[in-house]
Amino acid sequence: MFLVVLDFEGVLVKGEYLLELAKIAGKQEIVEKLTRDGLEGRVNWNEAFGRRLELLRGIEYEKCIEATKALEFYPGAKEFVDSLRKLGNVKIGVITGCFDIVVNPIRERLALDFAVANKLIFEDGKLAGVELIVDANKDLHMECLAKRYGVKMEDVIAIGDGANDASMISKAALGIAFNPAPMLARYAKIAINAARLDETLPFIKEFIEKRQVNNVKIAKPKVLVCDSIDFEGVELLQRFGFEVINKPKISHEELKKEVAYCDVLIVRSRTKVTKDIIDAGEKLKVIARAGAGIDNIDVDYAEKKGIKVVCASEAVANAVAELTIGLILSIARQIPRADHAMKEGKWIKNEIEGWELRGKTIGIIGCGRIGQRVAQLAKAFGMTILISDMNCPPDSLIREVNAQLVPLDELLKRSDIITMHVPLTPQTHHMISMNEINLMKDGVYIINTSRGSVIDENALFEALKAGKVAGAALDVYEKEPPVDYSIIKLPNVVCTPHIGAQTAESQKRASMDIALKIVDLFRQQLESACEYTCHECVKL
Repeated sequence: MFLVVLDFEGVLVKGEYLLELAKIAGKQEIVEKLTRDGLEGRVNWNEAFGRRLELLRGIEYEKCIEATKALEFYPGAKEFVDSLRKLGNVKIGVITGCFDIVVNPIRERLALDFAVANKLIFEDGKLAGVELIVDANKDLHMECLAKRYGVKMEDVIAIGDGANDASMISKAALGIAFNPAPMLARYAKIAINAARLDETLPFIKEFIEKRQVNNVKIAKPKVLVCDSIDFEGVELLQRFGFEVINKPKISHEELKKEVAYCDVLIVRSRTKVTKDIIDAGEKLKVIARAGAGIDNIDVDYAEKKGIKVVCASEAVANAVAELTIGLILSIARQIPRADHAMKEGKWIKNEIEGWELRGKTIGIIGCGRIGQRVAQLAKAFGMTILISDMNCPPDSLIREVNAQLVPLDELLKRSDIITMHVPLTPQTHHMISMNEINLMKDGVYIINTSRGSVIDENALFEALKAGKVAGAALDVYEKEPPVDYSIIKLPNVVCTPHIGAQTAESQKRASMDIALKIVDLFRQQLESACEYTCHECVKL
Protein backbone atom coordinates (compact mmCIF):
# COMPACT_ATOMS: atom_id res chain seq x y z
CA MET A 1 0.00 0.00 0.00
CA PHE A 2 1.10 3.59 -0.71
CA LEU A 3 0.17 6.84 1.01
CA VAL A 4 -0.13 10.07 -1.01
CA VAL A 5 -0.39 13.23 1.10
CA LEU A 6 -1.29 16.54 -0.53
CA ASP A 7 -1.24 20.10 0.63
CA PHE A 8 -4.62 21.65 -0.12
CA GLU A 9 -4.24 25.25 -1.27
CA GLY A 10 -1.94 25.72 -4.24
CA VAL A 11 -1.87 21.97 -4.93
CA LEU A 12 -5.38 20.52 -4.91
CA VAL A 13 -7.21 23.84 -5.24
CA LYS A 14 -6.16 27.14 -6.76
CA GLY A 15 -5.91 30.12 -4.47
CA GLU A 16 -5.85 30.53 -0.71
CA TYR A 17 -8.94 30.63 1.48
CA LEU A 18 -7.90 33.42 3.85
CA LEU A 19 -7.04 35.62 0.86
CA GLU A 20 -10.54 35.12 -0.53
CA LEU A 21 -11.99 35.91 2.89
CA ALA A 22 -9.78 39.03 3.09
CA LYS A 23 -11.20 40.25 -0.25
CA ILE A 24 -14.70 40.04 1.19
CA ALA A 25 -13.55 41.82 4.36
CA GLY A 26 -11.69 44.56 2.44
CA LYS A 27 -8.30 43.55 3.87
CA GLN A 28 -6.80 41.91 0.82
CA GLU A 29 -3.52 43.81 0.57
CA ILE A 30 -2.22 43.26 4.11
CA VAL A 31 -3.38 39.62 4.29
CA GLU A 32 -1.84 38.90 0.89
CA LYS A 33 1.54 40.26 2.04
CA LEU A 34 1.47 38.19 5.24
CA THR A 35 0.55 35.09 3.23
CA ARG A 36 3.41 35.58 0.78
CA ASP A 37 5.91 36.24 3.56
CA GLY A 38 4.82 33.09 5.40
CA LEU A 39 4.87 30.83 2.34
CA GLU A 40 8.32 32.03 1.27
CA GLY A 41 9.79 31.81 4.76
CA ARG A 42 10.46 35.53 5.44
CA VAL A 43 8.10 35.40 8.41
CA ASN A 44 7.51 32.38 10.65
CA TRP A 45 4.51 30.60 9.20
CA ASN A 46 2.65 30.29 12.51
CA GLU A 47 3.15 33.97 13.24
CA ALA A 48 1.86 34.98 9.80
CA PHE A 49 -1.07 32.60 10.17
CA GLY A 50 -2.07 34.03 13.57
CA ARG A 51 -1.82 37.65 12.42
CA ARG A 52 -4.01 36.96 9.38
CA LEU A 53 -6.68 35.30 11.50
CA GLU A 54 -6.66 38.18 13.94
CA LEU A 55 -7.27 40.62 11.07
CA LEU A 56 -10.28 38.56 9.92
CA ARG A 57 -11.86 37.94 13.31
CA GLY A 58 -15.54 38.94 13.47
CA ILE A 59 -16.47 38.09 9.85
CA GLU A 60 -19.97 36.62 9.59
CA TYR A 61 -20.36 32.86 9.06
CA GLU A 62 -22.24 33.41 5.78
CA LYS A 63 -19.27 35.33 4.35
CA CYS A 64 -16.92 32.56 5.44
CA ILE A 65 -19.07 30.09 3.49
CA GLU A 66 -19.18 32.48 0.52
CA ALA A 67 -15.37 32.54 0.41
CA THR A 68 -15.23 28.74 0.06
CA LYS A 69 -16.95 29.02 -3.32
CA ALA A 70 -14.08 31.07 -4.74
CA LEU A 71 -11.64 28.14 -4.61
CA GLU A 72 -11.51 25.96 -7.72
CA PHE A 73 -9.81 22.64 -8.30
CA TYR A 74 -6.30 22.96 -9.59
CA PRO A 75 -6.25 21.85 -13.28
CA GLY A 76 -5.83 18.10 -13.49
CA ALA A 77 -6.77 17.51 -9.82
CA LYS A 78 -9.64 15.09 -10.45
CA GLU A 79 -7.70 13.26 -13.15
CA PHE A 80 -4.77 13.03 -10.73
CA VAL A 81 -6.89 11.35 -8.03
CA ASP A 82 -8.63 9.01 -10.51
CA SER A 83 -5.32 7.97 -12.07
CA LEU A 84 -3.68 7.34 -8.69
CA ARG A 85 -6.41 4.83 -7.86
CA LYS A 86 -5.44 2.81 -10.91
CA LEU A 87 -1.80 2.53 -9.88
CA GLY A 88 -2.58 0.09 -7.09
CA ASN A 89 -3.63 0.17 -3.46
CA VAL A 90 -3.15 3.87 -2.72
CA LYS A 91 -4.60 5.94 0.12
CA ILE A 92 -4.98 9.60 -0.86
CA GLY A 93 -5.79 12.65 1.20
CA VAL A 94 -4.79 16.08 2.45
CA ILE A 95 -2.96 17.53 5.43
CA THR A 96 -3.50 21.25 5.41
CA GLY A 97 -3.50 24.43 7.40
CA CYS A 98 -6.75 25.31 5.63
CA PHE A 99 -10.11 24.80 7.34
CA ASP A 100 -12.71 22.09 7.67
CA ILE A 101 -15.55 24.09 6.07
CA VAL A 102 -13.52 24.25 2.85
CA VAL A 103 -11.75 20.89 2.92
CA ASN A 104 -14.51 18.46 3.89
CA PRO A 105 -16.86 19.13 0.91
CA ILE A 106 -13.95 18.64 -1.51
CA ARG A 107 -12.85 15.50 0.31
CA GLU A 108 -16.34 14.06 -0.36
CA ARG A 109 -16.41 15.17 -3.99
CA LEU A 110 -13.08 13.49 -4.74
CA ALA A 111 -13.70 10.50 -2.40
CA LEU A 112 -10.42 11.13 -0.61
CA ASP A 113 -9.48 8.70 2.15
CA PHE A 114 -8.57 11.30 4.77
CA ALA A 115 -8.39 15.05 5.43
CA VAL A 116 -6.56 16.67 8.35
CA ALA A 117 -7.35 20.37 8.65
CA ASN A 118 -7.77 23.23 11.09
CA LYS A 119 -11.23 24.04 12.39
CA LEU A 120 -12.79 27.50 12.41
CA ILE A 121 -14.62 28.49 15.59
CA PHE A 122 -17.70 30.71 15.44
CA GLU A 123 -19.47 32.57 18.23
CA ASP A 124 -22.83 34.25 17.65
CA GLY A 125 -22.45 33.60 13.93
CA LYS A 126 -19.08 35.34 13.64
CA LEU A 127 -15.50 34.10 13.24
CA ALA A 128 -13.96 33.96 16.71
CA GLY A 129 -10.83 31.88 16.24
CA VAL A 130 -9.44 28.55 15.13
CA GLU A 131 -8.83 25.14 16.65
CA LEU A 132 -5.25 24.69 15.54
CA ILE A 133 -4.82 21.05 14.50
CA VAL A 134 -2.27 21.57 11.74
CA ASP A 135 0.55 24.14 11.95
CA ALA A 136 4.21 23.21 11.56
CA ASN A 137 3.49 19.57 12.43
CA LYS A 138 2.39 18.25 9.04
CA ASP A 139 5.15 15.63 9.14
CA LEU A 140 3.80 14.23 12.43
CA HIS A 141 0.30 13.93 11.00
CA MET A 142 1.76 12.19 7.95
CA GLU A 143 3.64 9.69 10.12
CA CYS A 144 0.49 8.97 12.16
CA LEU A 145 -1.52 8.33 9.00
CA ALA A 146 1.17 6.00 7.68
CA LYS A 147 0.96 3.99 10.91
CA ARG A 148 -2.84 3.95 10.77
CA TYR A 149 -2.85 2.50 7.27
CA GLY A 150 0.14 0.21 7.87
CA VAL A 151 2.27 2.01 5.28
CA LYS A 152 6.04 2.13 5.62
CA MET A 153 7.59 5.60 5.33
CA GLU A 154 9.47 4.27 2.28
CA ASP A 155 6.07 4.11 0.56
CA VAL A 156 4.89 7.64 1.40
CA ILE A 157 4.57 10.38 -1.23
CA ALA A 158 3.98 14.04 -0.31
CA ILE A 159 3.21 17.03 -2.51
CA GLY A 160 3.36 20.62 -1.27
CA ASP A 161 4.05 24.15 -2.45
CA GLY A 162 5.03 26.30 0.53
CA ALA A 163 7.47 26.65 3.41
CA ASN A 164 5.03 25.04 5.86
CA ASP A 165 5.28 21.85 3.78
CA ALA A 166 9.06 21.54 4.17
CA SER A 167 9.11 19.02 7.03
CA MET A 168 6.46 16.85 5.36
CA ILE A 169 8.23 16.94 1.99
CA SER A 170 11.61 16.06 3.48
CA LYS A 171 10.30 13.07 5.48
CA ALA A 172 8.35 11.49 2.62
CA ALA A 173 10.09 8.87 0.50
CA LEU A 174 9.08 10.90 -2.55
CA GLY A 175 8.68 14.61 -1.79
CA ILE A 176 7.38 16.63 -4.74
CA ALA A 177 7.51 20.44 -4.66
CA PHE A 178 4.69 21.59 -6.96
CA ASN A 179 5.13 25.18 -8.26
CA PRO A 180 7.10 25.69 -5.05
CA ALA A 181 8.02 28.70 -3.00
CA PRO A 182 11.83 29.19 -3.34
CA MET A 183 12.81 27.70 0.00
CA LEU A 184 10.80 24.50 -0.51
CA ALA A 185 12.64 23.22 -3.59
CA ARG A 186 15.76 22.24 -1.63
CA TYR A 187 13.76 19.90 0.63
CA ALA A 188 12.11 18.00 -2.22
CA LYS A 189 13.26 14.96 -4.18
CA ILE A 190 11.60 16.50 -7.24
CA ALA A 191 10.64 20.14 -7.90
CA ILE A 192 8.20 20.65 -10.75
CA ASN A 193 6.69 23.76 -12.25
CA ALA A 194 3.55 22.66 -14.05
CA ALA A 195 0.18 23.93 -15.20
CA ARG A 196 -1.64 20.79 -14.04
CA LEU A 197 -1.43 18.61 -10.94
CA ASP A 198 -1.61 15.42 -13.00
CA GLU A 199 1.76 16.32 -14.57
CA THR A 200 3.28 14.89 -11.39
CA LEU A 201 1.87 11.44 -12.22
CA PRO A 202 4.84 10.10 -14.26
CA PHE A 203 7.16 10.66 -11.28
CA ILE A 204 4.72 8.99 -8.90
CA LYS A 205 4.08 6.08 -11.25
CA GLU A 206 7.81 5.43 -11.66
CA PHE A 207 8.30 5.57 -7.88
CA ILE A 208 5.41 3.18 -7.16
CA GLU A 209 6.48 0.69 -9.83
CA LYS A 210 10.00 0.55 -8.39
CA ARG A 211 8.68 0.09 -4.88
CA GLN A 212 6.25 -2.62 -6.02
CA VAL A 213 9.13 -4.65 -7.36
CA ASN A 214 10.79 -4.45 -3.95
CA ASN A 215 7.63 -4.99 -1.91
CA VAL A 216 6.05 -7.96 -3.66
CA LYS A 217 8.27 -10.83 -2.60
CA ILE A 218 6.09 -13.71 -3.81
CA ALA A 219 7.18 -14.59 -7.33
CA LYS A 220 4.38 -15.00 -9.83
CA PRO A 221 1.55 -16.28 -7.61
CA LYS A 222 -1.18 -17.89 -9.74
CA VAL A 223 -4.71 -16.51 -9.77
CA LEU A 224 -7.52 -18.59 -11.28
CA VAL A 225 -10.50 -16.49 -12.35
CA CYS A 226 -13.46 -18.89 -12.34
CA ASP A 227 -16.25 -16.47 -13.35
CA SER A 228 -16.33 -13.49 -15.68
CA ILE A 229 -14.95 -10.27 -14.15
CA ASP A 230 -14.09 -6.89 -15.67
CA PHE A 231 -10.70 -7.05 -17.37
CA GLU A 232 -9.33 -4.00 -15.52
CA GLY A 233 -9.00 -6.14 -12.40
CA VAL A 234 -7.15 -8.82 -14.36
CA GLU A 235 -4.78 -6.20 -15.80
CA LEU A 236 -4.11 -4.78 -12.35
CA LEU A 237 -3.16 -8.22 -11.00
CA GLN A 238 -0.86 -8.80 -13.95
CA ARG A 239 0.75 -5.39 -13.41
CA PHE A 240 1.56 -6.44 -9.85
CA GLY A 241 3.29 -9.60 -11.03
CA PHE A 242 0.51 -12.20 -10.69
CA GLU A 243 0.00 -14.91 -13.29
CA VAL A 244 -3.71 -14.82 -14.15
CA ILE A 245 -5.47 -17.87 -15.59
CA ASN A 246 -8.81 -16.71 -16.94
CA LYS A 247 -11.38 -19.55 -17.20
CA PRO A 248 -14.79 -17.95 -16.63
CA LYS A 249 -16.76 -21.07 -17.64
CA ILE A 250 -14.67 -23.66 -15.81
CA SER A 251 -16.58 -26.77 -14.69
CA HIS A 252 -16.54 -28.11 -11.14
CA GLU A 253 -14.47 -31.15 -12.11
CA GLU A 254 -11.97 -29.10 -14.12
CA LEU A 255 -11.70 -26.63 -11.22
CA LYS A 256 -10.79 -29.50 -8.88
CA LYS A 257 -7.78 -30.23 -11.08
CA GLU A 258 -6.72 -26.64 -11.80
CA VAL A 259 -6.95 -25.39 -8.21
CA ALA A 260 -4.05 -27.62 -7.14
CA TYR A 261 -1.63 -25.21 -8.84
CA CYS A 262 -3.22 -21.92 -7.75
CA ASP A 263 -2.63 -19.48 -4.91
CA VAL A 264 -5.86 -17.52 -5.42
CA LEU A 265 -9.39 -18.25 -6.65
CA ILE A 266 -11.63 -15.42 -7.86
CA VAL A 267 -15.31 -16.30 -8.14
CA ARG A 268 -18.67 -14.63 -8.48
CA SER A 269 -21.97 -16.42 -7.80
CA ARG A 270 -21.75 -19.20 -10.44
CA THR A 271 -18.81 -21.12 -8.99
CA LYS A 272 -19.35 -23.07 -5.76
CA VAL A 273 -16.24 -23.35 -3.64
CA THR A 274 -17.02 -26.52 -1.71
CA LYS A 275 -14.93 -28.67 0.63
CA ASP A 276 -13.64 -30.86 -2.20
CA ILE A 277 -12.42 -27.78 -4.10
CA ILE A 278 -10.74 -26.41 -0.97
CA ASP A 279 -9.09 -29.79 -0.23
CA ALA A 280 -7.78 -29.92 -3.80
CA GLY A 281 -6.26 -26.44 -3.46
CA GLU A 282 -3.01 -27.47 -1.76
CA LYS A 283 -1.38 -24.09 -2.46
CA LEU A 284 -4.54 -22.02 -2.01
CA LYS A 285 -4.09 -18.91 0.14
CA VAL A 286 -7.02 -16.65 -0.83
CA ILE A 287 -10.59 -17.15 -2.07
CA ALA A 288 -11.99 -13.88 -3.38
CA ARG A 289 -15.60 -13.11 -4.28
CA ALA A 290 -15.86 -10.29 -6.83
CA GLY A 291 -19.16 -9.07 -5.43
CA ALA A 292 -21.35 -9.29 -2.35
CA GLY A 293 -22.11 -12.37 -0.26
CA ILE A 294 -20.13 -15.52 0.30
CA ASP A 295 -22.85 -18.19 0.56
CA ASN A 296 -21.29 -20.02 -2.43
CA ILE A 297 -18.05 -20.46 -0.45
CA ASP A 298 -17.55 -22.80 2.50
CA VAL A 299 -15.99 -20.03 4.57
CA ASP A 300 -15.62 -21.96 7.86
CA TYR A 301 -13.82 -24.84 6.18
CA ALA A 302 -11.56 -22.49 4.20
CA GLU A 303 -10.54 -20.62 7.33
CA LYS A 304 -9.82 -23.87 9.19
CA LYS A 305 -7.40 -24.65 6.37
CA GLY A 306 -5.75 -21.22 6.80
CA ILE A 307 -7.25 -19.77 3.62
CA LYS A 308 -8.40 -16.15 3.69
CA VAL A 309 -11.84 -15.27 2.26
CA VAL A 310 -12.55 -11.75 1.05
CA CYS A 311 -15.24 -10.09 -1.02
CA ALA A 312 -16.05 -6.73 -2.65
CA SER A 313 -19.47 -6.06 -1.19
CA GLU A 314 -18.92 -2.30 -1.15
CA ALA A 315 -18.51 -2.22 -4.94
CA VAL A 316 -22.05 -3.37 -5.75
CA ALA A 317 -24.03 -1.55 -3.05
CA ASN A 318 -25.32 1.28 -5.21
CA ALA A 319 -26.26 -0.98 -8.13
CA VAL A 320 -28.33 -3.32 -5.91
CA ALA A 321 -29.97 -0.39 -4.11
CA GLU A 322 -31.00 1.23 -7.40
CA LEU A 323 -32.48 -2.05 -8.67
CA THR A 324 -34.42 -2.34 -5.39
CA ILE A 325 -36.00 1.07 -5.95
CA GLY A 326 -36.62 0.17 -9.61
CA LEU A 327 -38.50 -2.98 -8.56
CA ILE A 328 -40.61 -1.02 -6.07
CA LEU A 329 -41.54 1.48 -8.80
CA SER A 330 -42.32 -1.39 -11.19
CA ILE A 331 -44.83 -2.81 -8.71
CA ALA A 332 -46.24 0.57 -7.71
CA ARG A 333 -46.97 1.66 -11.28
CA GLN A 334 -47.52 -1.81 -12.82
CA ILE A 335 -44.82 -1.05 -15.38
CA PRO A 336 -44.21 -4.67 -16.55
CA ARG A 337 -47.93 -5.29 -17.07
CA ALA A 338 -48.35 -2.02 -18.99
CA ASP A 339 -45.31 -2.73 -21.15
CA HIS A 340 -46.48 -6.29 -21.94
CA ALA A 341 -49.95 -5.08 -22.96
CA MET A 342 -48.55 -2.37 -25.22
CA LYS A 343 -46.31 -4.89 -26.97
CA GLU A 344 -49.42 -7.03 -27.59
CA GLY A 345 -51.18 -4.02 -29.14
CA LYS A 346 -53.51 -3.50 -26.15
CA TRP A 347 -54.37 -0.09 -24.69
CA ILE A 348 -55.21 -0.81 -21.02
CA LYS A 349 -54.97 2.73 -19.66
CA ASN A 350 -58.26 2.44 -17.74
CA GLU A 351 -57.26 -0.87 -16.13
CA ILE A 352 -54.11 0.44 -14.51
CA GLU A 353 -54.08 2.51 -11.36
CA GLY A 354 -50.84 2.72 -9.47
CA TRP A 355 -49.85 4.15 -6.13
CA GLU A 356 -47.20 6.64 -5.04
CA LEU A 357 -44.18 6.01 -2.87
CA ARG A 358 -44.51 9.37 -1.12
CA GLY A 359 -45.93 8.88 2.37
CA LYS A 360 -45.58 5.09 2.34
CA THR A 361 -43.64 3.27 5.08
CA ILE A 362 -40.71 1.15 3.92
CA GLY A 363 -39.21 -1.45 6.23
CA ILE A 364 -35.54 -2.19 5.54
CA ILE A 365 -34.35 -5.50 7.01
CA GLY A 366 -30.56 -5.35 7.13
CA CYS A 367 -28.88 -1.96 6.97
CA GLY A 368 -25.35 -2.51 5.77
CA ARG A 369 -24.01 -0.74 2.70
CA ILE A 370 -26.93 -1.72 0.44
CA GLY A 371 -29.64 -1.13 3.04
CA GLN A 372 -28.16 2.27 3.86
CA ARG A 373 -28.21 3.30 0.21
CA VAL A 374 -31.82 2.10 -0.15
CA ALA A 375 -32.71 4.26 2.86
CA GLN A 376 -31.11 7.32 1.24
CA LEU A 377 -33.00 6.75 -2.02
CA ALA A 378 -36.27 6.09 -0.20
CA LYS A 379 -35.87 9.36 1.71
CA ALA A 380 -35.68 11.19 -1.62
CA PHE A 381 -39.14 9.77 -2.46
CA GLY A 382 -40.60 11.10 0.79
CA MET A 383 -41.06 7.69 2.42
CA THR A 384 -41.16 6.91 6.13
CA ILE A 385 -38.23 4.61 6.92
CA LEU A 386 -38.09 1.79 9.46
CA ILE A 387 -34.88 -0.18 9.94
CA SER A 388 -34.30 -3.52 11.66
CA ASP A 389 -30.73 -4.76 11.93
CA MET A 390 -28.75 -6.90 14.39
CA ASN A 391 -25.88 -4.46 13.89
CA CYS A 392 -26.90 -0.88 14.57
CA PRO A 393 -26.45 1.35 11.50
CA PRO A 394 -24.50 4.59 11.94
CA ASP A 395 -26.25 7.32 13.94
CA SER A 396 -25.40 9.75 11.14
CA LEU A 397 -27.48 7.69 8.69
CA ILE A 398 -30.45 7.48 11.09
CA ARG A 399 -30.39 11.28 11.36
CA GLU A 400 -29.82 11.80 7.63
CA VAL A 401 -32.87 9.79 6.53
CA ASN A 402 -34.94 10.43 9.67
CA ALA A 403 -35.32 6.67 10.16
CA GLN A 404 -36.61 4.72 13.14
CA LEU A 405 -34.60 1.74 14.39
CA VAL A 406 -37.19 -0.85 15.48
CA PRO A 407 -37.42 -4.56 16.38
CA LEU A 408 -38.22 -6.90 13.49
CA ASP A 409 -41.76 -7.66 14.71
CA GLU A 410 -42.63 -3.95 14.81
CA LEU A 411 -41.19 -3.39 11.33
CA LEU A 412 -43.28 -6.27 9.95
CA LYS A 413 -46.49 -4.88 11.48
CA ARG A 414 -46.03 -1.26 10.37
CA SER A 415 -44.48 -1.43 6.88
CA ASP A 416 -46.30 -0.97 3.57
CA ILE A 417 -43.22 -2.25 1.72
CA ILE A 418 -40.60 -4.62 3.15
CA THR A 419 -37.22 -5.00 1.48
CA MET A 420 -34.55 -7.58 2.35
CA HIS A 421 -30.84 -6.73 2.57
CA VAL A 422 -29.25 -9.39 4.76
CA PRO A 423 -26.55 -11.96 3.92
CA LEU A 424 -27.54 -15.64 3.80
CA THR A 425 -26.34 -17.29 7.01
CA PRO A 426 -27.82 -20.07 9.18
CA GLN A 427 -29.47 -17.30 11.23
CA THR A 428 -31.11 -15.57 8.24
CA HIS A 429 -32.23 -18.73 6.36
CA HIS A 430 -36.06 -18.49 6.01
CA MET A 431 -36.12 -15.54 8.41
CA ILE A 432 -39.34 -14.57 6.59
CA SER A 433 -41.73 -17.52 6.75
CA MET A 434 -45.48 -17.83 7.31
CA ASN A 435 -45.23 -16.71 10.97
CA GLU A 436 -43.54 -13.46 9.94
CA ILE A 437 -45.92 -12.93 6.99
CA ASN A 438 -48.92 -13.26 9.33
CA LEU A 439 -47.55 -10.34 11.36
CA MET A 440 -47.51 -8.08 8.27
CA LYS A 441 -50.22 -5.68 7.13
CA ASP A 442 -52.77 -7.05 4.71
CA GLY A 443 -51.71 -5.90 1.25
CA VAL A 444 -48.02 -5.53 2.04
CA TYR A 445 -45.40 -5.61 -0.74
CA ILE A 446 -42.16 -7.61 -0.38
CA ILE A 447 -38.91 -6.97 -2.24
CA ASN A 448 -35.93 -9.34 -2.19
CA THR A 449 -32.61 -8.48 -3.81
CA SER A 450 -30.40 -10.19 -1.19
CA ARG A 451 -30.52 -14.01 -1.30
CA GLY A 452 -33.49 -16.19 -2.21
CA SER A 453 -33.37 -18.42 0.84
CA VAL A 454 -33.87 -15.61 3.35
CA ILE A 455 -37.56 -15.95 2.43
CA ASP A 456 -39.51 -19.23 2.51
CA GLU A 457 -40.70 -19.25 -1.11
CA ASN A 458 -43.55 -21.68 -0.42
CA ALA A 459 -44.92 -19.44 2.32
CA LEU A 460 -44.59 -16.37 0.09
CA PHE A 461 -46.31 -18.20 -2.78
CA GLU A 462 -49.34 -19.03 -0.59
CA ALA A 463 -49.51 -15.48 0.80
CA LEU A 464 -49.42 -13.98 -2.69
CA LYS A 465 -52.22 -16.27 -3.91
CA ALA A 466 -54.33 -15.47 -0.85
CA GLY A 467 -53.81 -11.70 -1.20
CA LYS A 468 -52.21 -11.31 2.23
CA VAL A 469 -49.15 -10.10 0.31
CA ALA A 470 -50.37 -7.78 -2.47
CA GLY A 471 -47.24 -8.17 -4.55
CA ALA A 472 -43.60 -9.15 -4.58
CA ALA A 473 -40.54 -8.19 -6.59
CA LEU A 474 -37.77 -10.79 -6.67
CA ASP A 475 -34.25 -10.71 -8.06
CA VAL A 476 -33.09 -13.81 -6.16
CA TYR A 477 -34.48 -17.33 -5.66
CA GLU A 478 -33.95 -20.37 -3.48
CA LYS A 479 -32.64 -22.24 -6.52
CA GLU A 480 -30.89 -20.40 -9.33
CA PRO A 481 -31.85 -20.81 -12.09
CA PRO A 482 -35.27 -21.74 -10.65
CA VAL A 483 -36.59 -25.26 -11.14
CA ASP A 484 -40.18 -24.38 -10.20
CA TYR A 485 -41.46 -21.20 -11.86
CA SER A 486 -44.84 -21.19 -10.06
CA ILE A 487 -44.19 -18.08 -7.96
CA ILE A 488 -42.58 -16.27 -10.89
CA LYS A 489 -45.68 -16.75 -13.07
CA LEU A 490 -48.05 -15.14 -10.57
CA PRO A 491 -49.53 -11.91 -11.97
CA ASN A 492 -48.66 -9.94 -8.81
CA VAL A 493 -44.95 -10.81 -8.96
CA VAL A 494 -42.22 -8.88 -10.81
CA CYS A 495 -39.03 -10.83 -11.44
CA THR A 496 -35.48 -10.30 -12.65
CA PRO A 497 -32.75 -12.96 -13.04
CA HIS A 498 -30.35 -12.00 -10.20
CA ILE A 499 -29.11 -8.82 -11.87
CA GLY A 500 -28.67 -6.66 -8.75
CA ALA A 501 -24.95 -6.18 -9.31
CA GLN A 502 -25.12 -6.29 -13.10
CA THR A 503 -24.12 -2.75 -14.01
CA ALA A 504 -21.00 -1.80 -15.93
CA GLU A 505 -19.94 0.50 -13.10
CA SER A 506 -20.35 -1.98 -10.26
CA GLN A 507 -18.67 -4.82 -12.16
CA LYS A 508 -15.66 -2.62 -12.85
CA ARG A 509 -15.52 -1.52 -9.19
CA ALA A 510 -15.86 -5.12 -7.96
CA SER A 511 -13.10 -6.31 -10.26
CA MET A 512 -10.72 -3.52 -9.23
CA ASP A 513 -11.57 -3.72 -5.52
CA ILE A 514 -11.05 -7.47 -5.27
CA ALA A 515 -7.79 -7.23 -7.25
CA LEU A 516 -6.51 -4.55 -4.87
CA LYS A 517 -7.43 -6.67 -1.84
CA ILE A 518 -5.54 -9.64 -3.28
CA VAL A 519 -2.48 -7.49 -3.98
CA ASP A 520 -2.60 -6.07 -0.47
CA LEU A 521 -2.87 -9.53 1.10
CA PHE A 522 0.17 -10.81 -0.77
CA ARG A 523 2.21 -7.66 -0.20
CA GLN A 524 1.59 -7.98 3.53
CA GLN A 525 2.25 -11.72 3.28
CA LEU A 526 -1.27 -12.39 4.57
CA GLU A 527 -0.47 -11.06 8.06
CA SER A 528 -3.24 -8.44 8.19
CA ALA A 529 -5.93 -10.02 6.02
CA CYS A 530 -9.62 -10.04 6.87
CA GLU A 531 -10.76 -12.30 9.64
CA TYR A 532 -13.88 -13.20 7.80
CA THR A 533 -16.69 -15.38 9.05
CA CYS A 534 -18.94 -13.01 7.17
CA HIS A 535 -17.18 -9.95 8.59
CA GLU A 536 -17.53 -7.95 5.39
CA CYS A 537 -20.95 -9.26 4.47
CA VAL A 538 -22.37 -7.99 7.75
CA LYS A 539 -21.94 -4.57 6.14
CA LEU A 540 -24.13 -5.43 3.14
